[in-house]
Amino acid sequence: MNRILKTCLVGFAFYGVLLWVSVGLLKPRIELQLNEGIINELDNVADICEGFAFELSGRDCSITGSIYSDFDRDRIISSIRSIDGIRKINDGLTIAPLKNPSISLLRTEKSSWELDGRLLAGDTARQLTQVIIRSIGEGVDLKTDLQEESNVADLPPLNKIELLLQEFCKFIPDVSGLILSERKLTLIGKSFSEIRRDQALDFARSQMNDHGYEVIDDITILPPTDDPSFQISDLSNEILISGLLRESSFKDRIFDLIRQTDEQKKIKDELLTGDHVRNAEWGPSLVRVIPALIAEVDKLKLNLSSESVLISGIVDGDEKKKSLEQLAEQSFEVNKSDFKIVNELIVFVPPEKASLTMSWAEDGTFNLKGLLSQRDLYDQFLSVTGEEIKNKNKELNNKIELKENVEEAPWVNKIATLVGPFVATVQWGALSVRGDEVALEAEVTDPVSGDVLKAMVEKAFPVPDYKRIIQINVAEPSGPTDEEIMALENAMMETVIYFDTESSKIKAKEAKKIESLVEAFLKVPGSSIALLGHADSYGNADYNRKLGRRRCESVRDTLIELGVNDLLIEIEVKGESEKVVNGRQYESGRRVEFELR
Repeated sequence: MNRILKTCLVGFAFYGVLLWVSVGLLKPRIELQLNEGIINELDNVADICEGFAFELSGRDCSITGSIYSDFDRDRIISSIRSIDGIRKINDGLTIAPLKNPSISLLRTEKSSWELDGRLLAGDTARQLTQVIIRSIGEGVDLKTDLQEESNVADLPPLNKIELLLQEFCKFIPDVSGLILSERKLTLIGKSFSEIRRDQALDFARSQMNDHGYEVIDDITILPPTDDPSFQISDLSNEILISGLLRESSFKDRIFDLIRQTDEQKKIKDELLTGDHVRNAEWGPSLVRVIPALIAEVDKLKLNLSSESVLISGIVDGDEKKKSLEQLAEQSFEVNKSDFKIVNELIVFVPPEKASLTMSWAEDGTFNLKGLLSQRDLYDQFLSVTGEEIKNKNKELNNKIELKENVEEAPWVNKIATLVGPFVATVQWGALSVRGDEVALEAEVTDPVSGDVLKAMVEKAFPVPDYKRIIQINVAEPSGPTDEEIMALENAMMETVIYFDTESSKIKAKEAKKIESLVEAFLKVPGSSIALLGHADSYGNADYNRKLGRRRCESVRDTLIELGVNDLLIEIEVKGESEKVVNGRQYESGRRVEFELR
């Protein structure tokens, strides 16, 4: 028994020694493997920990260093724990305070900026650069030198920074820069307005105070540099307002006054406002005179500067001009004795009514008098009248005046069409037009001629466009001479109007024949005309009768246009029943003949 026990004890001792020797030999090898594993796993530990160090004791690991958050601690411990063989981790990490972020955005030239500062490592620098470019404007030259570090606190939200920059540029057009450092935000710029400066600072405080930032004012208030000006131009269909004023509220008041005075007028706004403009000392004066000027002055032009006011346009009468002069003097000379008032108002002189009168004098002279403005109408009327009087072998006495300030006379062409009938039918009397008033007083040779002349005047000058006074007397008929009667009879017999095949259109040379016939006819009052219409043998009888009638109607219309009363004209259709005249078989069929009745 003792022998067996001794044998066992010796065996246990042997194995114990063997185990001790084995562990002693394996320990350096295990630590070496764990050391390599920790180094591989924590190759970027410097980004989240300063002075990091670890020590292995077997499978136990002790770590030291400075970290910036518990999140970083968890990252390091989790990475070491993931290594096979680690049994225990002794945490000696300490939390170090974070550095404040900093931003410096400064304008170096008009479109050049520099951006530098210190930010937390990551994507913040790129995002901040984009925010600044969007805020100060695309196309600017932005030089960037941002340092990224791991121990830097977060910036305030970028959306707030973007909104802050946008509003800062809105309130302060001349922005020089922005500095964010050590929990302070400094706004740098120049402004002509204390109000806008205060608005920019108040907005910055509303965005940054909740994040622990103090807002520092480095905005310089500049004195205004530009003088105010104001212009009104009445362009008939709209009123153009231009110039330069300091306050938009003053601009709005002026526009309201204009709209209240003339609601129908459209306003074209080219009036600028800006804080760089000096106060308009004449502002109250302008407000006082605008309603009267808009209401009373046609084609108004008003030009206001710091030294003078110029008023031009057209007013209705001397009294109105004097009243506006007094108003301007009382308004603009109250505060400034050296302020100049230039009055170029013009008194409107209404145009004279256009007029035209033609009349027969007792000595047989044809008189013209009147007042016209248009040279082309004057020349046209005189040409027509002169030709008619020349044909009558009478003398023309022209006393028509041409003046500038005379109304248009659209009726000149209408009265020109009456010259011929007037000359042909009136023994004495006058036809006159003045504006929209027409008067005819005349003595004619026969009632029919009088009716024709009256009808032509009424057609040319219809009611209600014109006011008409027409009085026509019929003279005791003296009767035509034997020579005039014989001339008419010969003209009736000799005049034949020929037409082209299947046509009822009067050719130019045939129209001349009709004119000569009418001249002889009008000299023999009491006569009437019969028109005999013929056709050639082409076509059936019914067609040829209709064609003969159309030819008669064409001749009748021409006679009426030349002054023959339609009641004195008869139509008789022959068709193809009488085909031959002077041996001309076919041409003779296409004709209209005349008979004295």
